[in-house]
Amino acid sequence: MINLEAKFIIKLDCMSESGQTGYVALTSDMYFTCSSGLAPAKMYPTQTNHGTKDKFYYLVKDDTATQQLGDFCCRWTVVIAAAIAAAGIVTGGAALVLLAAVAVAASAALCGGLAAPFRKWVGYSTLNAYGRKDAYSLTSKCQMTCIIGGTVTYAEGITSTWQAMIYTARNTGWAVLEGAMLGKLGSAGFGAFAGTATPTMSTALLNFAFLNVSARGIAVVDQVGFEGILRNGKSLSETGDEVISGLTMFEQPFIQIYQKATGSNPQPLNWQDFYYAGLSLVGQRAMAESARTNPNMAVGIYKQGAQTVNALKNGKLFERVTLEGRFGLQSLFDNPVWRALWEQAKENKRNTGQENAFTRYEANMRNNRQMTNTELRNAFSTIEREFKKLASEQGVDLPEGPIHHTNWPLQRYPEHATDPKNLYPTQSTDQHLNQIHPATTQGPHPTRDPVSPQHEKPLYEYPPRPIDDNDLD
Repeated sequence: MINLEAKFIIKLDCMSESGQTGYVALTSDMYFTCSSGLAPAKMYPTQTNHGTKDKFYYLVKDDTATQQLGDFCCRWTVVIAAAIAAAGIVTGGAALVLLAAVAVAASAALCGGLAAPFRKWVGYSTLNAYGRKDAYSLTSKCQMTCIIGGTVTYAEGITSTWQAMIYTARNTGWAVLEGAMLGKLGSAGFGAFAGTATPTMSTALLNFAFLNVSARGIAVVDQVGFEGILRNGKSLSETGDEVISGLTMFEQPFIQIYQKATGSNPQPLNWQDFYYAGLSLVGQRAMAESARTNPNMAVGIYKQGAQTVNALKNGKLFERVTLEGRFGLQSLFDNPVWRALWEQAKENKRNTGQENAFTRYEANMRNNRQMTNTELRNAFSTIEREFKKLASEQGVDLPEGPIHHTNWPLQRYPEHATDPKNLYPTQSTDQHLNQIHPATTQGPHPTRDPVSPQHEKPLYEYPPRPIDDNDLD
């Protein structure tokens, strides 16, 4: 049965506390979100003597558990799992699936199994009690704090399971992206965000501005669409605060710290405030690193978009470009005569009795010493010259174009700098520079940008036709 007195008390509470009737009584039919969680959830009511006409019960300060099994699903387990995967600590499809399953299970357990008893509602009035003594009622001005650092609030705009699922998917995507960035940073430092180009200062500044504008633009769309309209149930014209929040995405953590430190925000400072401030600085540094080591990014994205449109028109968006299939080429490894000459060229340079670029390369590889692109290129060129000399001496015809490395730049694949599986003689310089590189690169520059992962040749081991004594006859 509806308790009219309770509803009247709540309305009075709203007016006395805030001077307006904008607050609503919280019930078991409403969704809530946690700033450290992934999924919206409904709260489980401990009072069953005061309800709405639809038989949903009003919430009180003791209602800290949710109705769903996975609770709010702690986002930090997903961030950590994504970081582990991005750092390469766990590899392989089965291992990654297991890691994801563990992350989801830990996420649900950490919230529902452990955190609920330690949560605490704040901001309620002690004038309103439901049923038993001290069972104070809750309104939409109330918040619930969590020991992990999250804040649980009423999500006015989320009213259905589908809306909750959309909001969960969005939160999960951001958590995975955050973990991936942290994992890359941990495994490779800021070099993980760097390219291979050396642009001018003006291009680097344009890149940095482009990245900032793009990031803030995405943040505005995200904040307006998911926080303003979906979560808070606002109309588009009411989302000014979300627009500002998105435009100042990198400054927001520092604004929050200032507001909490000066008391303008009643919430206490916690570890998340400083974590996100640090993450903001990492994001800016990563953009600066990428800006100074990549060619014009706006142009590159335009060209990539054009290539994608063309691929869609041709129905070949996911087709891997192979040098054998697209250009009719053959690797040194797959041609027994070429392979025999290449291996003989290596052996000749090993046995000159004098140090050369190739012997230094092999010594450095044995000692795990990092080499420059020039050192790797010199080692390759030393063998290439010997290879062509042997071919000329023995009357072996070779294609006239340069030898193409299928996986480049060399510093990323030093172990394959002279690997015949990775080397393809081309028909001409034009085919090499103006056809092969543009068709397989992932950036706008045809030679400095690396090959796209979609088109990268897998350097697996396979049994070739063996070299015999007749190959060089």
